[in-house]
Amino acid sequence: MPKSNTTWTGQLNLTVFNNGKRSVARDIFFEKALKVMRPIYLNQSTIPTFYIVNVGGGYLDGDRYVMNFNVEDNASVILTSQGATKIYKTPCDRVEQYQHFNIKENGHLEYVGDPIIAFENAKFYQHNTFNLTASSSLFYTDILTPGYSKTDKQFSYNYMQLLNEIYIDQILVVYDHMRLEPKKQSVYDIGYMEGYTHLGSCFFIHPQVTQKMIDMLYDEIKHFQQTHDCRIGITKLATHGFSLRILSNKTQLIENILTTTQQYVNQTIFNRDINFLRKY
Repeated sequence: MPKSNTTWTGQLNLTVFNNGKRSVARDIFFEKALKVMRPIYLNQSTIPTFYIVNVGGGYLDGDRYVMNFNVEDNASVILTSQGATKIYKTPCDRVEQYQHFNIKENGHLEYVGDPIIAFENAKFYQHNTFNLTASSSLFYTDILTPGYSKTDKQFSYNYMQLLNEIYIDQILVVYDHMRLEPKKQSVYDIGYMEGYTHLGSCFFIHPQVTQKMIDMLYDEIKHFQQTHDCRIGITKLATHGFSLRILSNKTQLIENILTTTQQYVNQTIFNRDINFLRKY
């Protein structure tokens, strides 16, 4: 957790509630290097999509960011970034980012971020905390990729450390802690990146998730392993949800697999298609 006297490089708070007709935002606050765009209701959807922007264009040495997202009862929201999260070299300190997601009864949150790119000599720490109820749901993704190096070395960052904690009714059900530190670990080896350079992750939690649904999802995405150089692993969590990991050498391939996963769970659970986020 950050120190109580932390000086934030950027702060963002956002609450979404259901007004009886659709989900709308209130209590929007942001300052300094973080900004959230006005919501867009894509294709006449009742769910708002928010684009989170780092106005500085990248994360620098010693930066500290905190974001709080609150989804009230029966409300839904889609969050995404405007572009990749770029972590530049951090010779003296590290970059820290804290994201808190609070999802109340029958609330739903989708967070589909762009890749986190760690450049040469970068140090990055991210701590996500998700607080759900037994009836709320979450779809969260992230992608880790190595950035440019003067020596053309694939893993030239110092470390990338990501911690995800998921609570349901205040009980910890998922503790996912990953630290990739190339100078101390052979990250190409088995148990780490296993010869690949890019890592995609997904968490989906919903009361209707069953092992049968997970097996059917795997049938939808397993063809990627047969036609592309990648590895896919999907695991039922110790609750009503699953985690998905993807190893690849291409960001676009991971994005395609995550999009197929998102489309499947949206059609199966919510009986709707996903929206094209129109970033390009």
